[in-house]
Formats: sequence, C-alpha cells, structure tokens
Amino acid sequence: MARELAPIDVTSDPELLRLAEEVRHSGKSRLLRRGGEDLAVLYPVGPAPRRASRKEKRYSKADDDAFLAAAGTWTDFDLDDFLKRNEESRTLSRPRVEL
Repeated sequence: MARELAPIDVTSDPELLRLAEEVRHSGKSRLLRRGGEDLAVLYPVGPAPRRASRKEKRYSKADDDAFLAAAGTWTDFDLDDFLKRNEESRTLSRPRVEL
C-alpha cells in the first residue's frame, strides 16, 4: 500500500498555488529544480483508478456462449499427430539449433 504524504497548504503561497493548478489542469508532472539540482516532482493527483473486484464479471454473455460452444470440439484431437506435424513444420521454417 502507498504511504501517506504529509499535506502542505499552499493557499497563502500564490506562486506554488499557481504551479499546482497548472499541473492539475494540464495533467503533466513538473520537476522542481534549483540551479542544476533536482529538488522535487510535482505531479497531478486524480481519482484513484477503479480496480475490478474479484467477484466482478470481466466477460460478457457472448464470451460465455462462445466458451460453452467450444466445449467438446477437440474430441477427435490426436496429440501425437499434432506434435509430429508441428515438429515437421518447424524444420521447414527455420534451421535446427544444435546445442
């Protein structure tokens, strides 16, 4: 979990308030620098991204139907034949690597 940041009220500092409003409006972070030394990063704060809960469904009814329709479609699948043809196709498309 992210650690809490200590807030600083910028109401009475017009220049810092202006910078904060600029960053918030543009949505782009700014690097605060003194001379050649980087001091801090000012970045916009927005609402936290909403995460889907584990219980929340991430697929549609069409996805359910497609999944169920695919059930049993590989009943005649021959693994040995597949592996043999796969190995043959690899020799056609790329040279064998010797270890």
